[in-house]
Formats: sequence, C-alpha cells, structure tokens
Amino acid sequence: MFKSQLWNVTRVLVVALTACGCALAQYGGGGMGGTTTGGTYTPGSKSYGHGAAIGAAVGGGAGAALLFFALHHHRAQVVGCVAPDGKSLTTDDGKHAYQLAGTQVTGGERVSLAGKKSKNELGADQLEVKSVKKDFGQCQQQAGLVERHP
Repeated sequence: MFKSQLWNVTRVLVVALTACGCALAQYGGGGMGGTTTGGTYTPGSKSYGHGAAIGAAVGGGAGAALLFFALHHHRAQVVGCVAPDGKSLTTDDGKHAYQLAGTQVTGGERVSLAGKKSKNELGADQLEVKSVKKDFGQCQQQAGLVERHP
C-alpha cells in the first residue's frame, strides 16, 4: 500500500514540475538583476501566441491526471485457502486473513481471487470478491487434516 501511495505522489510531482517548466519557458524576463537583451514585445512575431495552446495542453494533462486518480480503483489479487464455510480466506504465507464478500467462493479450495480490499464495520480486513481468477483445487492444509483424521 505504501508503494502505491509513493508512486501516486511521484506521478503528481512529475506533472507539477512539468507544468512549472512550461510556465517558466513562457517567461522572457532577465536573470538575477542586470540588464536584459532582447525581450522586447513585437506583436507580429511568430514567437508569441503559443501561450494559449501550452495552457490548454497543461490544463488537459492536469484534467486527465485528476480523472485517472478519481476513477482508478485499486483491485487486488489474493491467493490463499478459503475456509470450509466459504466466508474467509487465509493467504498462502499466513500473514493475512480476509472476510469474503461479494461473489461466493467454494469452501476448502485454494484460489486466486480478484477483488477490492477494505475494512468491514468491525475493522477487520475484508475482500470484496469480483471474480475467481483460478481454482488450484483442494487446500493442502485441508487435505492433510482429512488424511490424518479419517
């Protein structure tokens, strides 16, 4: 989650710096004091008049970036074993357990699920299942329990 937030901040900074560079390119003034050479306004010259086009391009890029961030849904893909009741999933590494919501999943199966991670009302991790990407068959842990206890 930290990586995705860092990536988002980096992208916003790149867009902002690009916009600042475009704005700086339009500035024809001198440097740190002193006299300037050139810099006189001549209405008929070809070097003026691109400000509106550059402004429209920067505005369009900023609008596209805002739309992307507003409409982008973070979908997760999780691989793990579903509990026999089909209401929870434990990841293969055993570090995370999710309450399942949305599409029903067969209990006792090791699956790869695509969905959206969130927190439920009690603060527990929840995965809203959008689809089952792959069913790997019966969980090894469940199969081991069945073999030991006939």
